[in-house]
Amino acid sequence: MFTCILVFALTSLTWSGDYDVLILNGATDGLNNEAAFLETLTSVGGDTFSFTSVGVNFPGNTHPIPDSVELGAEIAAGNINLGDYDLIWFTWNGPGHDGDYFMETAEGAMLDFVENGGIVFMTAFDDNYRDANGNQIGGWMPVDQYPATVSNTGDSELTVTPEGEATGIFDGVDLSALVLDDNFANTDPAYTILATRNDNGEPAAIQLDYGAGAYLEVCIDARTTFPAAEPLVENVLSYMASIRAPVTSVKPTGKLPVTWGDIKSEY
Repeated sequence: MFTCILVFALTSLTWSGDYDVLILNGATDGLNNEAAFLETLTSVGGDTFSFTSVGVNFPGNTHPIPDSVELGAEIAAGNINLGDYDLIWFTWNGPGHDGDYFMETAEGAMLDFVENGGIVFMTAFDDNYRDANGNQIGGWMPVDQYPATVSNTGDSELTVTPEGEATGIFDGVDLSALVLDDNFANTDPAYTILATRNDNGEPAAIQLDYGAGAYLEVCIDARTTFPAAEPLVENVLSYMASIRAPVTSVKPTGKLPVTWGDIKSEY
């Protein structure tokens, strides 16, 4: 009797959370479609999301978006605290593009954010920039510990792996309508491959667990893949929330059918 009543009680609860999301835009192409759609997703699957959108660049950026800032300088000045957020979303070309790298002075803060449980997602970014150590991806990811590179590629069909199926991020997505861009390559075994490109067999989507958090990427090209990618964006946001477990709270959907005293007496 105890087991039956306890199971019934637990099924009367809804697990949901409230998440603060920092959107980092490095190019207007991601701002006008990807970020604009993302910010409409204030409620997904019982979870609620609040968004803060920031344009990022670095001195020398040849394609800055209006009102963009140097992320590392803003962090150092106390104007941006990554710890105020649960999730970070880089839109297309967010960390850098066209030879310009935007994360140079924000690398340590980003690593700490993920190591402490934060979740970072990024769509495709260019292969043609490098950080101070010569890494294409940049030290905002732990590439010294878990190496990877970026290939200069264009569109391709993709194949979802069993690990990718398990995340649910591709559920209901018209895969043939997605437009791909530069992709991760030469990944360390620590990277979980969620989908592969059909043209070169390299990753179309990855997950790298790091500390208590994780990095996620799907190499979609925001310039031309919307609105086809909208279901993917919604799925990814929901998945990010699901693996940001410490934020989760219990919200009863109704009164529990019995009290603890009733359970003890029935048992």
